[in-house]
Amino acid sequence: MEDVTDLQQDHQTQTHQTQAPAASTLGELRASGHELKALRQEIRDNLLARLRAGEDPWPGLHGFADSVIPQVERALLAGHDIVLLGERGQGKTRLLRSLVGLLDEWSPVISGSELGEHPYDPISVTSQQAVATYGDDLRISWRHRDERYAEKLATPDTSVADLNGDVDPMKVAEGRHLGDPETIHFGLSACVPASVMAL
Repeated sequence: MEDVTDLQQDHQTQTHQTQAPAASTLGELRASGHELKALRQEIRDNLLARLRAGEDPWPGLHGFADSVIPQVERALLAGHDIVLLGERGQGKTRLLRSLVGLLDEWSPVISGSELGEHPYDPISVTSQQAVATYGDDLRISWRHRDERYAEKLATPDTSVADLNGDVDPMKVAEGRHLGDPETIHFGLSACVPASVMAL
């Protein structure tokens, strides 16, 4: 996973980070009118908003305006995954990192959750139990968009388990059965939900 510091340095000169929203519980989040969006819809909405406002969605990228960028924008508006092909040094990673700028600046997560899930959509058993137990008093935190990006260099030894997760043999040895969701050791994609992931 790429060090978040590198990504933050890419964006700090381009955007000014605002203060996180004030809501600190699930009840306050609901009262604020916050809505949960799918990642693809979030990117689409923010891209359209920038284009309508005449803003450049790709600050710092030069030379792609008549070739790569139009194709990337069409793919994002259609909700597609993207495959970039090219030699080293042609700006593929830079382009992928710039997608973070199309995310909402702040997104809520369940405080202390292993996966950083959205409080409206808990994934792990622990988070689901926390929502059921605490209800509107559930504590939430805010995650900046620069933390919603992950990279994985696809070397020959990269496995499906690295990306998606696998059964944790230690948890099985403790007596859990294979169908128990808590038996899973989560991979990179699960640990960065609702995020841009570059492989």
